[in-house]
Amino acid sequence: MKISKKILILSSFLGCGVSITNAQSVIPEEAITVSAEDSLVDELQTIETFIPTANVNRVKEGFQNMQRSIPLQYNSIVQSFVDYFIYKKPSFTKKMLERKNFYFPIFEKYLAKYNMPDELKYLSMLESGLNPKAISHAKAVGLWQFMKPTGKDFGLRVDEYVDDRMDIEKSTEAACKYFRQLYNIFGDWELVLASYNTGPGNLRRAIRRAGNITNYWQLHPYLHKDTRAYVPQFTAIMYMMNHADEYGIFAEEIMEPVAVEKVIIDGFLDLEIFSNMSGISIDDIQKHNPSILKGVLPSHSRGFELKIPVENYAFFEANRQMILDSSQRQNGVSVMLASSKDMPENGVVIIGGGSTRASIDDNGTEENEKPEKLEDEIKKIRKVKKKIYTVKRGDVLNRIADKYDVDMYDLKVWNHLKSSKIIRGQKLVIFDDVEEVVEVERTIKEERKSKKTIDKAKPKYHVVQRGDTLWSISQRYGGISIEKIKKINGLRSNAVKKGQKLKIV
Repeated sequence: MKISKKILILSSFLGCGVSITNAQSVIPEEAITVSAEDSLVDELQTIETFIPTANVNRVKEGFQNMQRSIPLQYNSIVQSFVDYFIYKKPSFTKKMLERKNFYFPIFEKYLAKYNMPDELKYLSMLESGLNPKAISHAKAVGLWQFMKPTGKDFGLRVDEYVDDRMDIEKSTEAACKYFRQLYNIFGDWELVLASYNTGPGNLRRAIRRAGNITNYWQLHPYLHKDTRAYVPQFTAIMYMMNHADEYGIFAEEIMEPVAVEKVIIDGFLDLEIFSNMSGISIDDIQKHNPSILKGVLPSHSRGFELKIPVENYAFFEANRQMILDSSQRQNGVSVMLASSKDMPENGVVIIGGGSTRASIDDNGTEENEKPEKLEDEIKKIRKVKKKIYTVKRGDVLNRIADKYDVDMYDLKVWNHLKSSKIIRGQKLVIFDDVEEVVEVERTIKEERKSKKTIDKAKPKYHVVQRGDTLWSISQRYGGISIEKIKKINGLRSNAVKKGQKLKIV
């Protein structure tokens, strides 16, 4: 997965001659898009089509030791993704190592409750990069990427104030119910994974085309190319989460699990006032309640479970009446934030929109499931090329990384750098995804235009309007923290004035 500035796009990768693309892949957009910055490659010397390969015997042995409920098939396709996560995108592997401790205990609790294989917890890494606010181009949302109708089918509230698809616990429980539903249909965990990606209807059609073959790897050639990538990616990322340290990839800023207490809210609640009165930071409220889309809960709220850290609960309980009386008083005007439908992309994770979570009726018929597109529509050959950049006077590592749209951590790993220090004349290795077009209906120019449109959508400044608060502004721009807004604008308090111009990064 490529996290490029503040937009994360999940796309495609071709390794070892195997075509793999798009839907809910953790592979970055540059693997399918020729960017407008490609003119800069004149400064790079192309060496060869190249990506290192991990020791095959070591990887095979690792898979043998990991076998559990879901069969883990090792082959050259899986090896290509292992290599990708080690050598091309170690930054993604590192980020997943840093986030998993926060989310996995919750995933494990619900997987055990529904008697599901524990390994399914790794699937959210592919779906959302372990980001509860992930939104796909197809409008699938959350850690498990539910479409709105399917989310509602599984009891998830979705309205202008709250989107339970972003709720860590509720969305995870819904995903477990969906896993169970799919297993009841297919009776095979590899097919469950494939159908989670492509939809049960599309998978059944592939099975019919294959002559009713139900072995995943025998069925593999009949699957859509997106789905052919999905199970190997799942297998590879599971391997990496258990063996990353053997390849020198370690977590640095670990998100540790935080015990929370639930406060039941009935009626209106102003979260900024609640934060000020309870001493719980807005950032902590956001972190533990990602499903809240606005700065308030509406007056018709009933039984909403507001999660707060255990360490703050004693103070809240001792001052419950005062805190709730203050934060539930509307004063005739509610503090409203940007609607989720108006929320710009800055700071919001955007992921590939190829797959849908189709709901299934009592007869096993899928609703809201779109048929797969024919692979003839777009045919491209992906290559990873090793290039050399010569450090010039005034160069700094982070600017080189930005210039070539790669993660600085990856740049350091590729060049065995222990720090960010570089010197003039130093040769730096850059692994670059290059695309060769065989037959394309959607032109490279359209791809460039699409990327430019996304880039232009990034807001740089916000002019404070009447009724704005730092909380509302932070939510309008994808949940950027209040502390960050204050820091980059030199603010000492949370007070803002109408007409004030704030820089948003």
